[in-house]
Amino acid sequence: MRKVHFLAAIALASAIAAPAPVQAQGYSAERLVRSVDLDDLRVVVTSLGHTVREERTFGDVSLSATDAEGTNYIVIGTACGANGSARCQGVMMQVRFDPDETVNAESLARANLSQAAVNTWRDPANGTIGVTRYVVLDHGITMANLRENVNVLLSLTPSVVDALLGE
Repeated sequence: MRKVHFLAAIALASAIAAPAPVQAQGYSAERLVRSVDLDDLRVVVTSLGHTVREERTFGDVSLSATDAEGTNYIVIGTACGANGSARCQGVMMQVRFDPDETVNAESLARANLSQAAVNTWRDPANGTIGVTRYVVLDHGITMANLRENVNVLLSLTPSVVDALLGE
């Protein structure tokens, strides 16, 4: 049966340089984060042994990465700029797929019911199919928890694809 292919390419990152962060910190599992910047996202991804492919494609606080199995994914800071801060109070993690005409409303519903920890969707504008996990950082979570959320997204995506394809 035909499998959905991962996006092969993401648009080039903006050439405009962002101001340097006040102080970049390395990965510390116990570190409590209430907001993130691009450096934080980079630290989480590289702590997993994944490769950062591009930065700032989906806004100033975003990156695309590839895991050891070759899965491409995106991490995007959301709810940015609150209270005059450039940092973001949410993180959206996504795996996106090329359009597939066999994926319909029924298969999207089946995929969403199969894995409640992620949301499966299709962009009506271009047909892109995605699997998303969203984390709210209000009141703080540890870096270990943020990192584990990336693992959850990547570990559930294959079963979501199976549900989409009726396997």
